[in-house]
Amino acid sequence: MESAEAIAYSSTANLGPGFDILAIAHNAFHDRITASISDTNIEGGIRLHGMAEPLDPLRNTAGLAAYRLLKEMDIRDSIDLHIMKGVPAGYGLGSSGASAAASVAAIDRLFNLGLSPEKKVEFSMAGEVASSGTPHADNVAASIYGGFVVVESISPIKVRRIRISEEFSFITIIPDFRIHDKTRIARRLVPQAVSIQKYVENARYIAELTSGLITGDRELVRSGMNDAIVEEARKPLFPFYDAVKRIMIRNNAAGACLSGAGPSIMGVVDRDTNVRGIRKEAAEYLKSIGIESNIVISNLAGGTSSD
Repeated sequence: MESAEAIAYSSTANLGPGFDILAIAHNAFHDRITASISDTNIEGGIRLHGMAEPLDPLRNTAGLAAYRLLKEMDIRDSIDLHIMKGVPAGYGLGSSGASAAASVAAIDRLFNLGLSPEKKVEFSMAGEVASSGTPHADNVAASIYGGFVVVESISPIKVRRIRISEEFSFITIIPDFRIHDKTRIARRLVPQAVSIQKYVENARYIAELTSGLITGDRELVRSGMNDAIVEEARKPLFPFYDAVKRIMIRNNAAGACLSGAGPSIMGVVDRDTNVRGIRKEAAEYLKSIGIESNIVISNLAGGTSSD
């Protein structure tokens, strides 16, 4: 095989209380990467094409993930990665994770490596260092496994995909609000120590949210999709967040949270949700404070290991 292609979908990590633990892959956006064996001897073994930014493989999540994979698997061939970005970068939608996951999946197919999903997560999360400075598994795990995932361990990698109620879909409010180097800044804001009271509060939220998503109990989702630790620390970056969340809840979204490190806000919706009201009111509110927005409806997405 001279070339192979893979698609990886966008994702929302944390879901409120589950920092670095919970994530959902949704079909709002996707990245497509084609890997091919290069006919030139490239220093470092990887050349990026298409919508790759930056072009330096070791500073690009797709390139860095590929580099780690090739090095560990002792693959001596040089490769070209053609990147078609569909997941918008910088909006908390798992853009860097989707690139890393698609890169690893495409190379796995190119060389017929038969990598396990866990190994794909391992290589992909290494690629996240290029964008955030630290390896984290939540977004890449969702893009690789698809659906709703729980990252049980990162040493060793252990991820569990959990089936959730088919009653739920998602609405994502994407404000045109950019912060340079946002992911690194957002991760630096995460408290390094919390009180036992905050720990217990968040443990309750995770239990309620997970139970609600599985059973379709929207009241458990509503109660559980909150966060007393990380989201609270990050909210000052996004002064519009509380108002948009109130609009979503007022229109009967089952729950709402920052999507990953923001600024996007993701809501869980069902047939009882006034989706039209959310679209109208959120867009009008953001426009009133000088922020344009894009609003996307999506469903659960499959993963690179199941497409």
